[in-house]
Amino acid sequence: MPLTFLWGEEDFLIEKEINSIKKKVLGDNITELNYKMSDNPDFSELIFLLRSQPIMFSDTIICVKADRYFLDCAKKITLDERQIEEFINAIDLISDRVHFILTCPIKRGERKKPDSRKKIFKEIQKKGTIKEFLAYKPYEEYKILPVLKEMMREYNLKGNTGTLENIIRRVGPYFRDLNTALDKISLYIYPDNFITDEAVNNLYPASQNIFSLIDLILNKNYTHAINEISNMLLKSHYLEILAFLESGFSKLMMTKIYSKKLSSFDIAKKTGQNEYAVKMALNKLKNIELKEILKLKQSLINIEYEIKTGQKEPLLALTEGFMK
Repeated sequence: MPLTFLWGEEDFLIEKEINSIKKKVLGDNITELNYKMSDNPDFSELIFLLRSQPIMFSDTIICVKADRYFLDCAKKITLDERQIEEFINAIDLISDRVHFILTCPIKRGERKKPDSRKKIFKEIQKKGTIKEFLAYKPYEEYKILPVLKEMMREYNLKGNTGTLENIIRRVGPYFRDLNTALDKISLYIYPDNFITDEAVNNLYPASQNIFSLIDLILNKNYTHAINEISNMLLKSHYLEILAFLESGFSKLMMTKIYSKKLSSFDIAKKTGQNEYAVKMALNKLKNIELKEILKLKQSLINIEYEIKTGQKEPLLALTEGFMK
């Protein structure tokens, strides 16, 4: 049955998936008759759409934004038992030539997800395809890289892994922003198609996310680090910053420990990192003792405790915690 449910914070990837389905089913022959969209229709309209029939000999795609049916929100749509049964029956009768797409986009940072316990969700799971597109965190480069490489192929662009990581660090982890950056970079380097660090650095001279933070702390440039943290707290929850720092220092600690016996390649395999990132980390750690990293990790534990127990505000706790 051609029923698909797409949800998550990465609305750009949801749109790409919809476009992929459109290309596969309709090719370039997309019209108002064979492609329809609706935004959280009332229940009767939703049932009408589910019962739609294809036009003539062509397949049809119906795309319905339905977040208010599946998320706990202020304007959520709640169905009674009779309506749930009607919905399930309508799913069973979807024409084989009608490709029905339900989307459930989630605003970044809301930490919501469809309730998988709901009967209608279980029926969709049983009879259709569910795909999630969660936004990645800035420190999840290894998850972002494969998608970014695919996006580069669409732009006919090339570049080494280190340069792609540089793009992520300077632009951020969200794919819509990264897509805009690739468009900008392709125009900047034209007629060439190989992206260099110089081009990236010229277009994005300052890191816009928290990757530079660990370097600032390792170099004991606390004044600059606190200024960066202050700016980050305007956009991100303190737990996201702490999670990034915890993950970063844990990888540095393991890299430092393994460096006594293993090569950069083996360290990368052991810690789940890219080898280029390991080599960069080893270079940073040349003059830093393991005990210094352990001290920073302990500071993070103390900072999180002080914030969660209400002893200090996030900025004050982070400031005093690293400058002790």
